[in-house]
Amino acid sequence: MKSERLMKLLFLMQSGTILTTAQLSKELGVSARTIHRDMESLSSAGIPIYSERGKHGGWKLMDDWKSRLSWLNEDERLSLFLPPPEKVIQDLNMNLSVDDIRHKLLLSMPQSSTQRAKRLWERLYVDVGTWRGEEHQYPVLEILQDAVMTERKVILNYEKANGEKTKVRISPLGLVAKSSTWYVCALNEAEQYRNYKVSRVMEAKLVDEHFERPEEFRLRDFWEKSKAQFVKDLPEYRSTIEVSPQAYRRMMFTGRFFKKEKETELVSGWKELELNFPTEDEALGFVLSFGHEVRVLSPTSLIDRVLEQAERVIESYEKQR
Repeated sequence: MKSERLMKLLFLMQSGTILTTAQLSKELGVSARTIHRDMESLSSAGIPIYSERGKHGGWKLMDDWKSRLSWLNEDERLSLFLPPPEKVIQDLNMNLSVDDIRHKLLLSMPQSSTQRAKRLWERLYVDVGTWRGEEHQYPVLEILQDAVMTERKVILNYEKANGEKTKVRISPLGLVAKSSTWYVCALNEAEQYRNYKVSRVMEAKLVDEHFERPEEFRLRDFWEKSKAQFVKDLPEYRSTIEVSPQAYRRMMFTGRFFKKEKETELVSGWKELELNFPTEDEALGFVLSFGHEVRVLSPTSLIDRVLEQAERVIESYEKQR
């Protein structure tokens, strides 16, 4: 989002006229403070921007300077042609044509690079959708996007993973698309960094109150750190099972629901596996899904629950006779 805003800034300033912070702020829908930070970013990237003080002052590009791709090396230019996740663009309601953008980029590329760029374009595709085409709907995403870009606070009616409903007031700092799932990274009222799953937001209301974005906050760094902490904090439930060759092939094909810690080949042709599940309930459901082709060796508490569920299934069918 920031990179797109910086490109818009460049396009606006190439008219050669002096533009004030207020004009740019209104045009891009961001705060004056954000404009100043963006100008610093462009200047640090080597773009000749200068400011003029006074009543008729503002921001201006150095005379005769035009944006170009010549300061990028070959690989950097080609990286612009890596396929963007079009599902993300659709979710954000950005009225963009990826093909049109690429054609415009080609016009700015040196002739020597266009063939490689086209080849990359035609032979790579990024799909972040689901296999069954189950698309999540995000009716509040537009509001959250507006809040992130304009640095305005939002009140969320939010449903936690345990079903508890709560109302929170947040300062949204960024949006993250994890595969096809969106999250909003924010500061809560206690000034604590938190991630909120957008699909659990039942209602979002913009507040007529701006917040000051922390200077040290970097969205990518925060997300990677919080993601690593989330994985580290996940509960673990270890179990040892025996599986038939048929069941082994099926469970290894999906590779979901568990983490394999150890594998031992048995004389019978079956395998002994030490598996790690998030919870006992998930281990129970996984084992039962394979019927007689899986036997639990440990822990005994899981064996007891498997037997109990098997008895209930038998009892249920006997009642139907």
